Amino acid sequence: MVIGPPFSILPKGCLWGALGLLLAFSTVSPLTAKTLAQIKLEEIQEKQNRLMQAYREEINPSDKESLEFRLIAIHTEYAALLAKNPENPAVIAAYGLYLAQIDKGDDALRMLLKADSLDPTIPQVKNQLGNYMIEQANFQLALPYYLEAIRFAPREPLYHYQLANLLYYFREEFVQYEILSKETVEDQMFRAFKSAAELAPDNMAYQYRYAEAFYDHPFADLKEALSVWDGLFHRVQDERDKQIILLQQANCHLKLGHPEEASLLLDRVNDPYLDTNKVKLLKEIEERGFSPSQGG
Repeated sequence: MVIGPPFSILPKGCLWGALGLLLAFSTVSPLTAKTLAQIKLEEIQEKQNRLMQAYREEINPSDKESLEFRLIAIHTEYAALLAKNPENPAVIAAYGLYLAQIDKGDDALRMLLKADSLDPTIPQVKNQLGNYMIEQANFQLALPYYLEAIRFAPREPLYHYQLANLLYYFREEFVQYEILSKETVEDQMFRAFKSAAELAPDNMAYQYRYAEAFYDHPFADLKEALSVWDGLFHRVQDERDKQIILLQQANCHLKLGHPEEASLLLDRVNDPYLDTNKVKLLKEIEERGFSPSQGG
């Protein structure tokens, strides 16, 4: 049994790990009286999120196993609520997302498709259906689901991030099968990474991937990329992360035709773990007729 957030496309070159996903959602206004089903659903989701958080943080194997059992046992609470509310799209959607979280993919898909047929405006459902299509390597069907998730929740950074990664990892296929032009893929991918970073300024994974996205767009402003990398440099605390960013800044300077500036930055990189990338950049500097020793 694999317990975790519903499938998400992992970031390229990410230093800060995978992303979580909040499962709770509600379309109920604070001024609207809640039904018994809504109250019970919120109670189940609160319990689910609390147990999931504890599961992620627990390191003792026996305690982790106990938490896993309790998470799986929530299945009976969802089933009982669904039996009383068989056509409630919010209940069905929440149940489907839960099933995806405990690795019950086929059952989750059935619930999510039903929820989507009853209420095609739930962005969490659209996003998870997109995730499922990716698991099946069906990038064509994933695209409209991600676009719909963004349409119904344009301020949710995760959905922009999912779209951007879809376009990145399947960029050749989108062009090969004439679904999108190469220019459209590059432009929309870059815009989606940028939107995710702007909507979640404290999410370092989004910030880092946005900075990398400048390399993936042929007409991106590398001077702006340098500014983004500089901002990241002053936010990270880990010394290795700082040196990785110095490598990225040196790379940008090389692409801009500034070998001397690149060499000066590389002089500050002394982590043996980064030697391979450093040597590669130093070789590029030499190929441009500039002696790296001049930068030291």
